[in-house]
Amino acid sequence: MTDTRTAPAVVTPTEPTAAPDVVVPALTDERLHDIDGLVERAHRAVEAFRALDQQQVDAIVSAMVRAGIRAAGELAGLAIEETGFGVFEDKVVKNYVATEFLSDYLHDKRSVGVIEEDVEHDIVRVAEPIGVVLAITPVTNPTSTVLYKAIVAAKTRNAVIFRPSPYAVRSCARSVEILREAAEAAGMPAGALQVIPDLEHEVTHYLFKHPQVDFIWVTGGPKIVALANAAGKPGLSVGPGNAPIYVHRTADLKGAVVDILISKTFDASVICPAEQTCIVDDQVYDELLAEFERMGAHVLTTDQVDALVEFAFGCGDRVNMAALGQQAPELASRAGFTVAPETKILLAPLPSDLEELGRHPLVQEKLMPVLGLVRSGSVEHGVAAAVLVTEHGGLGHTSAVYANDQAVVDAYAAAVRTGRILVNAPTAVGALGGIYNSLTPTFSLGCGTWGGSTTTENVNYQQLLNIKTVSHRRTPSQWFRVPSTTFFNAGALDNLRDLDCEVVVVVTDALTDARGVVDQVRAKLPTRHVHVFAEVEPEPDEAVILRGVALLDRTRPDTVIAVGGGSVLDAAKAMRLFHEHPERTLDELTLPFLDPRKRMADFPQTPHTVRLVAVPTTSGTGSEVSPAAVVTVGERKQTLVDYSLVPDMAIVDPVLTLSMPRSLTVDSGIDALTHALEAVVSIFASPYTDAFCVQAARLIFEALPKVYDDPDDLAARTDMANAATLAGLAFSNAFVGTNHALAHATGARFGIAHGRANGIFLPHLLRYNAGLPSKFMPAPGYSAYVAPDKYATLGRVVFGGRSAEESRRRLFSGVEDLLDRLGMPRTLRAAGVDEDEFLAALPALAMTAFEDLSNRTNPRMPLVREITDLLSVGYYGGSPDAH
Repeated sequence: MTDTRTAPAVVTPTEPTAAPDVVVPALTDERLHDIDGLVERAHRAVEAFRALDQQQVDAIVSAMVRAGIRAAGELAGLAIEETGFGVFEDKVVKNYVATEFLSDYLHDKRSVGVIEEDVEHDIVRVAEPIGVVLAITPVTNPTSTVLYKAIVAAKTRNAVIFRPSPYAVRSCARSVEILREAAEAAGMPAGALQVIPDLEHEVTHYLFKHPQVDFIWVTGGPKIVALANAAGKPGLSVGPGNAPIYVHRTADLKGAVVDILISKTFDASVICPAEQTCIVDDQVYDELLAEFERMGAHVLTTDQVDALVEFAFGCGDRVNMAALGQQAPELASRAGFTVAPETKILLAPLPSDLEELGRHPLVQEKLMPVLGLVRSGSVEHGVAAAVLVTEHGGLGHTSAVYANDQAVVDAYAAAVRTGRILVNAPTAVGALGGIYNSLTPTFSLGCGTWGGSTTTENVNYQQLLNIKTVSHRRTPSQWFRVPSTTFFNAGALDNLRDLDCEVVVVVTDALTDARGVVDQVRAKLPTRHVHVFAEVEPEPDEAVILRGVALLDRTRPDTVIAVGGGSVLDAAKAMRLFHEHPERTLDELTLPFLDPRKRMADFPQTPHTVRLVAVPTTSGTGSEVSPAAVVTVGERKQTLVDYSLVPDMAIVDPVLTLSMPRSLTVDSGIDALTHALEAVVSIFASPYTDAFCVQAARLIFEALPKVYDDPDDLAARTDMANAATLAGLAFSNAFVGTNHALAHATGARFGIAHGRANGIFLPHLLRYNAGLPSKFMPAPGYSAYVAPDKYATLGRVVFGGRSAEESRRRLFSGVEDLLDRLGMPRTLRAAGVDEDEFLAALPALAMTAFEDLSNRTNPRMPLVREITDLLSVGYYGGSPDAH
């Protein structure tokens, strides 16, 4: 990546304030003695590290990963505060990749002692640590790179000393502090993880030559890489990135535009594999340009290009720090012109003639949301242009091709000398690995001998070779899982008579017990050994769960029957989990994640010793068929999610819902509707889940008003019971979205029933998700933004309409009309939340909602400021700006 360690030519309040070129005192003998002591301490730590076995090392790594995951938001905020550029939400994602995704890759890798035995060839490979690693980290990724390098060093039993960019000393120090505390508590030797924060360049030069520094690992600009390579020590360094992308006429243009926007706006493009120049076939150039503009790109005029060049690159051989990592409207403003506030990237038309293109200032790496655009007349010209771009500072790094013609992909891969050649996938997110492909998760992208590096990858033995990896976009397989048995319709409770059981514990709440429902259950069971736990309250907390576990431990049942609403069913799931596995904790299993397939939470997958039967008495949560259990911890709702939690049997008998209070009927019904309307647009939605969503919504729109008017209407109650379970089956496989994140946050904070909180935000989230996203959710299986079309399809089935717009409008109006018809509060204010209390809680609410797991499958990536706006709209009413 481009060297940005020189002093900025333009100083603004949002720029880094540290200046590496300031005059500093000469190093004293006393300070050199101190540095020698730190290196000696690291050397001793390596010797102690050698005594640890694989299990001990993995425990240290696990502790570091967990600490890093929990601090992902804090560290992202600190990086923004200290460096002054980038995007907070994307830095959070980077920190997850550097911890969660890296851990997923490392968890089954051996790194201690014998790591491989080739019996056929009689070869044994034994792993030994390198020793003391000096790690240089950049201003562009000041926390994620530290997290990544520290965890990799621990996995390989190396001590690591960090030398951060002078612009990001606090970010590095805080990252190391968090990791060190967790690692040393788990057994890491003291001194194995350190920071030397001195601003003096001489400190780095001294360490480069230090006899007890064994390896230099550099992520930074060309100057520091050259100095490291000249030190005469073994090392690993990266080269600059200047990624070209070639869009062939056979490409999926809409998908390509979404990918490029995801990637080029990722952390405001302060990441070296980000797209820099887009080369487009002449036949589709105008169409692609129009799609870029439709999705929020701004095409620069000649005068604007000149102004941008002068501002960003007009200070000799230095890049203006004030231009780096600023979002498009701010960058344009600093360069002296204005673009629309919703602009995502700036498109700079570049010459098609290759000689002219090679002389243009914007053919180089641009760590800002500026993308060069070149019209190409042929495949040969397009490939040649891509080769030219890499030779202007990007050799060995990253490139991409969008094409559905394998011959074009092959020609591109053969010609372009980059270590990573991504096919139909974004470069900034794709090159990091583990999201759009099976590349190793990394923040150290080798560039091979082409870019002055020893490897084109970031993995062990392959570092001895120049390997070009052609990585096609990977869409992971999906799933559809349901309980083994579901009984439904009136009289379904009679199926309890056929249970093979001896000792039963019925989990319920006091109100359900008082209504006589437990007696109905007891009367149908073929055993008299029945114990009742009726202490579950709405939004159950950990104390309730533990009391239930204590009862299960005492009675040792073979069957647990959960009878009640969602809180009861969720509590029973958690009780069975912790009864069968007392070694697990709520804290470790509710660890947040970015991708459910790569999460750190390790749920037991052994066969259950206790059968769980779920008998819902409300029509809403779908918990009887879902893999989730929500538990309240303090003022937050924490979610356990794993298919091991799914009940073994569901009994959906609408007769049990006849005595539900009207308010509970309405709240649970709107909760079920929210499940259907969120699951249908989820990034994990599938034809299987869509079918359940449509049918559930159709039944709810028709039956819920009938039940509201006549609580004894058994036919309508039956429809609602079935609809709730159908919606539960849908969101159990597609999951929900930001509507639930907002409802979880506000419901827990202000004591609002979950379905009621969902109803307050539902109309706003429908329009939010139907609008043009400010950021797209990275999702390999969701290549084009289809949420508006999915709403239109559902609306057409339920309400009709000749056009997609009309069907969508009818759906949104139908939701509004239903909420009004049922007398639901339309704002948090109407639900009784005090304004001063809301405003005081708003910042914390926004972060709580942002960190909620439900956001992970929302089709539109919610920014913190957008969540704040949605919360405000939920309080005051009005229409959010969907753009």
